[in-house]
Amino acid sequence: MRAARLRAHPHPRPGSRGDSRLVRDPLNAREWPRAPHHPGLPGPDLHVWRVDLAACDEGDGVALLSSDERARAARLVSAGARTRFRRARFALRRLLAEYVRLSPGELALEYGEHGKPRLARETERDRTPLFFNLSHSGDLALFAVGEAGEIGVDIERIRPLRHLEGLARDHLSAGERELRPDWSAVEARPEFFRVWARKEAMLKAAGLGLSRPLSRVDTIRGVLEGRPYWLLDLLPGDGFAGAVASTCAPAAVRRWSWP
Repeated sequence: MRAARLRAHPHPRPGSRGDSRLVRDPLNAREWPRAPHHPGLPGPDLHVWRVDLAACDEGDGVALLSSDERARAARLVSAGARTRFRRARFALRRLLAEYVRLSPGELALEYGEHGKPRLARETERDRTPLFFNLSHSGDLALFAVGEAGEIGVDIERIRPLRHLEGLARDHLSAGERELRPDWSAVEARPEFFRVWARKEAMLKAAGLGLSRPLSRVDTIRGVLEGRPYWLLDLLPGDGFAGAVASTCAPAAVRRWSWP
């Protein structure tokens, strides 16, 4: 089946709210077709995969994880969290391996200062750098891969939060707080998690993790520490919010579901 495709908006000029880099037309949650066997390299496009962790069969996948990945899984408190982490990392290896034409077990990953994974130099060899990122929440994960620039992706399960108004006051920028008149309302939860996903996606694209105050991440203008980012809302499924960010706007976004 042909991948669902969204033509990306051209680079806007950073500055006023009217010049926001946020693509406000999200990818439709019902338009995540099954993945092709060989997606090919992204080139100027951005590939986004929605992964159903509940449908992943670990099989021998645990053996393909690195000792670091297995140790990180073991530190998680609940058995469910450990299983979802292992499945997300195995899905990452399976999908990434198709792009670099290696087996999942041959992939060597390195990590930045704040934990962002990247292909190790021996895996990259002499090819064009491949940028990717992974996020999971509940039984869904998002995996984004491209060649144009650094990428960050985030998925959040929309869930009840205590003191939502206080969280909005402490973590949203002034412009973001103006998106709703009443952040204490139950109806504000989806908007809060959409904004939160945008913030984490931008921070991950920058390789900063959660090392910066979230209130300084401006998703209205798409600017972090003076640098503009391309930013797209994602709808992974009912009850979830997602976003993907990049240092360079792709020509188009192509998306699939896996497995």
